[in-house]
Amino acid sequence: MSQTLHRALTILDFVAEEPRHIGEVAMFLGVHHSTALRLLHVLRQHRFVHELPDHRYRLGANTFRLGFQALEAIDLRVVARPFMEKLNEVTGETVHLGALQDDEVVYIEKVEARHQIRMHSRIGGVATLHCAGVAKGVLAFLPDVRRLHLVESRELARRTANTLTTVQRLETDLVQTRARGYAIDDEENEPDIHCVAAPVFTGTGDVVGAMSVTAPTSRIDRETLLGFVPELLKATKATSEQLGWVLR
Repeated sequence: MSQTLHRALTILDFVAEEPRHIGEVAMFLGVHHSTALRLLHVLRQHRFVHELPDHRYRLGANTFRLGFQALEAIDLRVVARPFMEKLNEVTGETVHLGALQDDEVVYIEKVEARHQIRMHSRIGGVATLHCAGVAKGVLAFLPDVRRLHLVESRELARRTANTLTTVQRLETDLVQTRARGYAIDDEENEPDIHCVAAPVFTGTGDVVGAMSVTAPTSRIDRETLLGFVPELLKATKATSEQLGWVLR
């Protein structure tokens, strides 16, 4: 039974690459044509493979259904937490996770810095869309129509001397964010606090949230903060991969 199951799962991986004829499947498995046909028949009965008009086989509807159900069952916070803890361990600074919920970015997880000075952010709080790092990290990677709708539908209120308060200046910043792959909050949301943030993607390639490293300027200068970016990108890439995202 274990050998049969192994062969069936191997077939799914094989036909996922491209549709295959029975002969190709048999050769790949190293089995007789009749054995490959029997395995494909069972997989087709359960809709894990689909036979095309030219008698090639591709993945079937149940494969996609199970995949989508598995992705929907994934809790972003649970998936990201180990990578956040590792990022916190490496940087020593506060790590935030923000998630896109309707038209807002909400803080859903946080790992505190190992220092006396702590961030005032709280889980469940809403990140200011146009200036908080995690929010900019999401906003920059939204489809153009939705991003512009969100930006133009609200007041870009000034929170510090560095806040970007016009659509043009914010859009320029977001273009730069997309180009480099991460956002910078240069004391735009809170005085004396800066951060870098990178997006988290789902299996469909949609941005679902962002992770950030945040620190006071009195302890961490800009050069040191930017030095955290490789580890930040490593954490967000690993989180995205757990959500089914594949770099294309």
